[in-house]
Amino acid sequence: MALENEYTDSFLARLVTDDKEVAASDFVDNIAKFTDKWRGKLVVIRVYISICLDAQKGGQDDVYATKLSSYRKEWSELLGLAKSDTVNGVTVSPSFPSLSASPGRY
Repeated sequence: MALENEYTDSFLARLVTDDKEVAASDFVDNIAKFTDKWRGKLVVIRVYISICLDAQKGGQDDVYATKLSSYRKEWSELLGLAKSDTVNGVTVSPSFPSLSASPGRY
């Protein structure tokens, strides 16, 4: 099966598998119904997080731990933006922030 998304982190892209992408897609889909724009971005970041979790060895010099920290921050930011833009596939006005869940929950 061909990958659904484009993976631009050349260091991690070589480790992307169909199974990791499917698992990340399921994870994202279980959070909410996002537009394709947000779903694709979230899936890619979730795949990178999964790869880093599997490969990290520990220690401050571990490149996977460094990347994991960076991608976790990016995940939180993107999830917050995606949730504020989309609630069950419907664009939410910034006038109604209570309709968006906190990005820190995930």
